[in-house]
Amino acid sequence: MDKNKLILPITIESACIILGVFYFASQISKQRSIEKQQQIEIEQEEQDRTAEKLQEIVQQQYEEQTKEESERALNVCMANASTAYTANWYRACKSRGSLTGGCISLNEMTLDEYKEQNPDKIGLDAFMDFYKERDECSCSLPLDNADRLNESLQDDKDECFKRYPQN
Repeated sequence: MDKNKLILPITIESACIILGVFYFASQISKQRSIEKQQQIEIEQEEQDRTAEKLQEIVQQQYEEQTKEESERALNVCMANASTAYTANWYRACKSRGSLTGGCISLNEMTLDEYKEQNPDKIGLDAFMDFYKERDECSCSLPLDNADRLNESLQDDKDECFKRYPQN
């Protein structure tokens, strides 16, 4: 009879220990699953931050490139306006008969032709001298002609700023 009295408590105690071990094992498994999920979330957040930084860098580079292209386009437009102004002034002087034959010849030649006629001038010096000499070939125009040309230059420059605004 003694044995029968001990079997029930031992069985209950063994069952509790077995249940406890299973409960503990399930809690460890749950904890590992939670930790794994947290690690995945951390890695995802890190990837998201990296993607955001990369997107910001790409956006910044795009904006810088766009700004540089806009600046170049504005500079080209302004140079074209100045070239047109100079050409119009030259034509007005030529039509009035206010230019020498040398000036007319110089304005109608290319840089390469200028270099051929002036072999002692090379590279940047030839370029600078050619345009300096051409700029010196000018004349005074009547005020109404000069005003018209100056207004045309200003209109062209204003159009450049409208077409290629700078922020």
